[in-house]
Amino acid sequence: MGRAFEKLTLADAVGRLRLGQRVLLPPGSAEPTAFIEELCRQAERLAPLTLMGGLLLGDYPFLKPEHARHFQWVTWQLMPPAVSAWERGRVRFVPARYFDAVRLFGRGGPWAPDAVIVHATPPDRHGYLSLGVSVSYPLPAAREAPLVIAQVNPRMPRTLGNAFLHRSQIDCWAEADSPLVEYPPSPLGSVEREIAARVARLIPDGATIQLGIGSIPQAIMEALGDKRALGVHSLLVDHMLPLIEKGVITNTRIGEVMGTRALFDFVHDNPLVRMEPSDIVHDPQVVGRIQDFISINSALEVDLSGQVNAESVGARQLAGIGGQFDFVLGASRAPGGASIIALPSTGKGGAVSRIVARLGDGAAVTTPRYLADWVVTEHGEARLTGLSVAERARALLGLADPKFRDELERSLATS
Repeated sequence: MGRAFEKLTLADAVGRLRLGQRVLLPPGSAEPTAFIEELCRQAERLAPLTLMGGLLLGDYPFLKPEHARHFQWVTWQLMPPAVSAWERGRVRFVPARYFDAVRLFGRGGPWAPDAVIVHATPPDRHGYLSLGVSVSYPLPAAREAPLVIAQVNPRMPRTLGNAFLHRSQIDCWAEADSPLVEYPPSPLGSVEREIAARVARLIPDGATIQLGIGSIPQAIMEALGDKRALGVHSLLVDHMLPLIEKGVITNTRIGEVMGTRALFDFVHDNPLVRMEPSDIVHDPQVVGRIQDFISINSALEVDLSGQVNAESVGARQLAGIGGQFDFVLGASRAPGGASIIALPSTGKGGAVSRIVARLGDGAAVTTPRYLADWVVTEHGEARLTGLSVAERARALLGLADPKFRDELERSLATS
């Protein structure tokens, strides 16, 4: 028997929630800002309420001091506005890779939601609503949740592929005509462009590439203009548009669209953009069957054994595993596959080396040394696969900023 698909006001839709429940929110540019604002208005009635989800682009209003006793946030992906709340005990961080988050935060998982919020288009004439810019974990979770509430937004682009819920799968909905949360391009410098040029030389024509967010991925996309027949896997952002329009990118399999209105307009009803949820996009077995799959991710530091830390400074958690491990593992299995960790050689304005002798106390290992493949900085590139411990340390030394190499060399002699 189908669900009611009852039309409500936003206040009444939030009114369906009960104190003590777990509520899963969609991420990225699909962040349901109107719904979150109404949650905050009804905070006294709902307290305590557990909100859950991945990367949000907004300012996390439910974590403001006035809501300290109302809400807690459970996530596998910290963002800067949530870090201080995590340090105050307002956030519970779950160290999970993206592929596992679908199971952990789905039916039967330890964080199974009582309600799932989706941000969707109005239904078409057949009763189907597209989840637009985010299907990653919201879609599989909504298909099994006890309660599904839709924030229906006429500004949400109608994306195609595995992106739809039927009205019979939704309990209630409320209209909120509001702009999507945008993710603007990053400023680029000479270091990012040099890294990008080195990475671009490692990408063959016909490859399928996966990139994260930030200035280095943006620079890499801008450096790929002379490639042919590339595919994009997992994430679509603004700086991919020129390559699509030029015919460099010819196919996509996307879980998230994060960008500006220009990108949202481009993906609307566009058959080139094929959406898939994270139980497909992030599955290492699926990735491992893609010919010439190239995973490109960043890091905070890489030690001389090849261990990659992309999420913490010491024990201070700053981000999350995200999809890095999923895609690095998948690339290691893919025919002709490769994974690339691209990072500047220094941080804090050149004051510290990001090629380090060993990871610091409490630092997370996002990618273990046995899966580390290519590492690229502005000073060079090195493939670690198959190298001995001593050989990879020597290779990584060559990627460090020259002013730190003597110190790193001495650390090898004493280790």
